[in-house]
Amino acid sequence: MFKICPNCGAHNTATAKFCTRCGTSLAGVVATAETAVQSAQPTSENEASTANTAAVSEQSSVPGSLTSSSAQNQPVTPQQAQSQVTPPDNSQQQVPPQPASTQTQSQQTAQGPAPTAQPYQQADQTQQQAQTPPEEPNPTVEATKKYAGSYWRYLVDSIKHPATVTRPYHQYFGLTSLAITIVSLALTIALMTGSAVSSLPGAIASNVLMTFLKLVFLVAVLMIAVVAVYYLVVNGMLGDRRRSFLTFTTEYAFHCNWMVFFSVFTLLMQMLGMINIGSIFLIWLLLSLGSGLFVISGTYMLFTAQSTNRFDKIYAYLIVGILLVIVFLIIMTFGLSSILGGIGQGINDFGRSFNF
Repeated sequence: MFKICPNCGAHNTATAKFCTRCGTSLAGVVATAETAVQSAQPTSENEASTANTAAVSEQSSVPGSLTSSSAQNQPVTPQQAQSQVTPPDNSQQQVPPQPASTQTQSQQTAQGPAPTAQPYQQADQTQQQAQTPPEEPNPTVEATKKYAGSYWRYLVDSIKHPATVTRPYHQYFGLTSLAITIVSLALTIALMTGSAVSSLPGAIASNVLMTFLKLVFLVAVLMIAVVAVYYLVVNGMLGDRRRSFLTFTTEYAFHCNWMVFFSVFTLLMQMLGMINIGSIFLIWLLLSLGSGLFVISGTYMLFTAQSTNRFDKIYAYLIVGILLVIVFLIIMTFGLSSILGGIGQGINDFGRSFNF
């Protein structure tokens, strides 16, 4: 039997009142048998090894100065003193922690080789592409494409059902149809006239060509004047004010858009050299059909108008006829004088070339 000092852990006799090592009072200490101490020794060793493992793991994350200071401030228990006296078992010794560099190398080895860096040239190209903003589409080109697509649908609808306008269209589609028709006819006449007078002197050829172009211009003015007369009668006399002049022109051209295809077809035949004596009849037939559709469209627009002032449409039609005759006379009076003057000048030039 012996007493264990609670301060230093020294073994004293069972009758000792003070520790022989540090002098601590042993009055309240109970004497302990030797067998009980030996049986408790493996447990204290296991606890000591567990405490050492925890201390090593804490030392890897906490600086050494903080660990040592905290260990000095904590009181020493009898079990800890016994574990310090008794050496730990060799089978439970802790492996010292590896340096950080060694751990990093082992992790890199386990993860495999690091990917190679991209070449500097490829990185520069990628940076330039990221800095360069994407090219924005040209708004004018996009608007033109959209207008052309909508106009083509307008033409297709007018060919399928020329008498029924099923949807509203762009207000400039009517002027576009008239412009295509006039330009196609002008180019056709210019090409035909140029090939016919190619053997004549240059001054005479240019004079004849200008005469035909003036005639085409007069036709264009006449077409616009016809549409304007029908619009004034429908809007003013019949009181149908649902449409503006441009919208009225678009619906007017909708009913006679076949003339666009006729004029373009004639121009293609002239450009490909397919116009000869046999095809002249076909050309005049197409031009006559286009002109007839143009006149019929005005009449159709007049009789399908919504009259709000109870003016009779037959009288309105007669008034339209009278106005068209007046417009035709005015245009031809001022236009034919210029055309006839050009033709006379061409004849005089032609006579001088042969010494007449």
